[in-house]
Amino acid sequence: MAQPKNQAAPNKPVKTFRLRGISASVFLNETYQEGQPLRFYKVSLQRAFRQNGEFKHNSSFGRDDLPVAVHVLQQAWAYILEIENASSVEEA
Repeated sequence: MAQPKNQAAPNKPVKTFRLRGISASVFLNETYQEGQPLRFYKVSLQRAFRQNGEFKHNSSFGRDDLPVAVHVLQQAWAYILEIENASSVEEA
């Protein structure tokens, strides 16, 4: 069943990189610019933790989380570059 026009479908990540409770999720966004479709990617960074037996997420990172965050962000960046490169080769 189609989504109502005033309600956007949830945007799920196209890829998620995880390490030691930290994740970088890559999202594809599509819009139109001057009548032409435009695709671009965004990355969401989160840290998972357990509190009272329940998993929660936030965007606050401790000192020792930072190298892990850098690592998953580099993986997300490389993935986006790979997709964009493959896309530009297909268009040529």
